[in-house]
Amino acid sequence: MILYQDSDWLAVDKPTGLATHGGHPGELGAVEWLALHLGLEAYVVSRLDVGTSGVLWLARTREASARAQRVHEEGAACKTYTFLSTVDARAVGLADTWTRDDPLDDHPARTVFQRDTEPGPGDLVRYTAEITRGRRHQVRRHAALSGVPVLGDAEHGGAPAGRLYLHCSEVRWPGVDPVVRAPLPPSFAVARGATDLARDAALCLGRRGAWPAQVADCWRAVHRGEVAGLDAAVDVYGPWLRALCWDAALSPGEAAARLQPLLDDIAQQVGARGAVIRGHSHNPHQESLPGFTHVLGEPPPPRLEVVEHGLRYGVDLAGAPHPGLFLDQRDARRRVALVADGRRMANLFAFTCSFSVVAVARGAEVAFSVDTARGCLRDGAGNFALNGLDQGGRGKFIQEDARRWLARQQRAQAEKPDTFRPLDLVVCDPPVFSSVKEGGKFSVSREWAALADAVAGLLAPGGIAVFANNHRGGDHVRYRDELRERFAHVDDLRPPLDFPLLPDQPRDVRTFWCRRGR
Repeated sequence: MILYQDSDWLAVDKPTGLATHGGHPGELGAVEWLALHLGLEAYVVSRLDVGTSGVLWLARTREASARAQRVHEEGAACKTYTFLSTVDARAVGLADTWTRDDPLDDHPARTVFQRDTEPGPGDLVRYTAEITRGRRHQVRRHAALSGVPVLGDAEHGGAPAGRLYLHCSEVRWPGVDPVVRAPLPPSFAVARGATDLARDAALCLGRRGAWPAQVADCWRAVHRGEVAGLDAAVDVYGPWLRALCWDAALSPGEAAARLQPLLDDIAQQVGARGAVIRGHSHNPHQESLPGFTHVLGEPPPPRLEVVEHGLRYGVDLAGAPHPGLFLDQRDARRRVALVADGRRMANLFAFTCSFSVVAVARGAEVAFSVDTARGCLRDGAGNFALNGLDQGGRGKFIQEDARRWLARQQRAQAEKPDTFRPLDLVVCDPPVFSSVKEGGKFSVSREWAALADAVAGLLAPGGIAVFANNHRGGDHVRYRDELRERFAHVDDLRPPLDFPLLPDQPRDVRTFWCRRGR
């Protein structure tokens, strides 16, 4: 994903769907992602649209950013884009090479186009466009004015498609040698003339690029709703794949037959040795609902180790209802890592304690992992041992209903306010539904406000709370606003880029970064 780097400049291969810069504090654009996950501070010198992929040129310092402005003003840099269109330039009276110099937004703009002599996929035509100083949507607008709108650019008359088929393929920058290039994404080869499955699988790969794999060997290759007609998701765990199928009408054999072409394609891309298909019940807490496990290729070991940001976690791909690591909380775990040093942390509904591992590894004074499931806490202790964190007593494992644990802390706070030590960091990621012997039935929708009240009351001034849930189709605004009533500041975090928010699809995960006032 990093194409070029020196003391002044940074060039990355931006995937489609990722903004150059986040639009609000909880959203990670490319710049914020690089800072959060790789510790690379970068400054925008020219943007790529959200849908455009390819070379994104960034400055490493403020001084370099100021020099970049002069480079643009002098026209000393050159960008080359590749795009697809349903319209042949020859059919609209254009030569194979032409220039548009229509002013855009009252500013001069010049784009040199060339029709590719090689045939594009299906009935599509491929073009290149060269610019020196880009204006907003310059290539897209000049292409539309030429009569050859970019495929997928509905805003400027392009035919509908699964993505904007525009890619910054190379940048020539003064003082940088050689030319920085980004290869065309696989989606360009199968935009037309391929099966729907091949097209959608390539689009999935294009939305991720190599970015998740830069920091972890476990990530989501296909999110639910990304492949037309297939109610499934596919995750990568090291050299194995794990597919979740929600179509209750399919038998194990039928599900395997439907998923195998997709799994074969992904396996070829990532070098997977085998795959596990899980039939996912609509309500996993009702044991009477059907479910199944089907293995393709080499079966995974009973306990597989995966790595995220240098930390190791044990997962079970075939034997457990959930493998043991929530991939959709990767960004939140990283945020916790960056603030954990010296903090007293509580991890409520801790599951296998990944947030606790991150916090202690990054210097937390103590992490209390609270969960009702003995087996989950045992696996959490195993994750601590995998990372050499099982000595020193900073990891505390408490088998108890999180609501009862919070109530005990509230009583201790009320009875001994002078000696009670508040918490600095709390993670609260409850299940949607559960039933425990002592606490009775739990519903995240019903309990959310009470959990927020309890956590806010136990936090030190300026303390941080991370609230999350996977209530698919739940009232996102209500969940957010109930937190805003109790915390001074709440950021609504966008899911990681491998869990895209899709049109007409309910939200699968929501995460909020909350801070108590001082």
